[in-house]
Amino acid sequence: MTKKSLKTKKTFVIILVALILTACIIVANYISIAIISTNSNSDEISSDESEFFMLSLNKSQFEKEAVALAEDYQKLGAGGYVWENDGYFHILSSAYLNKNDAQLKQTSIKQQYGIECEIFAVKFESVKIDGSFTSEEKKIISKSLAICETFYSSLFDISVSLDTGVSNDTSAKLSVNTVVNKINNIYANFDTLFPSPCPNSLTDLQNLQQEIVMVAKQLSTDERLTPLQTYSSSLKYRYLQALSLFNKFVVASSQ
Repeated sequence: MTKKSLKTKKTFVIILVALILTACIIVANYISIAIISTNSNSDEISSDESEFFMLSLNKSQFEKEAVALAEDYQKLGAGGYVWENDGYFHILSSAYLNKNDAQLKQTSIKQQYGIECEIFAVKFESVKIDGSFTSEEKKIISKSLAICETFYSSLFDISVSLDTGVSNDTSAKLSVNTVVNKINNIYANFDTLFPSPCPNSLTDLQNLQQEIVMVAKQLSTDERLTPLQTYSSSLKYRYLQALSLFNKFVVASSQ
């Protein structure tokens, strides 16, 4: 092999090594950026999409009429929350994440009370919040976005236990106290990281949580709509109220 060939080969090896080292540096830099992004800041936080199946006992084109009719259903243990959908004000008994559960309750109400119920679905689109957040802030915001569904699922379980005789009013109220404390803690943690005035991107979420905390307080003090409303009805009314507030929040966020 000539000296010229050796020199050319040596130059080629040097260039190849340099290219490999450059590639390694680029990859390492990319990985480090990815790790920092995952563990430190995030550009977007979003809530999960969900769908609820509302069980409507009756409906009216007039809100005042629906509210008046709701009192009779609340005496029977139904939530009696008035929800507007497709031009009607529906008097809701309850809400379900599983359509089959809603259908089973629909059949049960018909057999027990002779009431023909209607089921309609309400879909909650994902809410996205943009900003630069640390991993801890992201965790707190995610819990805050889920506060309504946390409230709903906890109260739903308590109301089922009450309706099936697993618990009584007293034990249900003790369970409610635990739920209320959990809701208060979710908002307290949010307020600690984002005290007023919080960033504009979080203002609506802050307002939503304050409304849910108020609903939870009304439940913890056993504030009922009428003297004849059952405690089971009150539980359902409050979690339906929370879902209604979340629905307004989702709609407003999409505009």
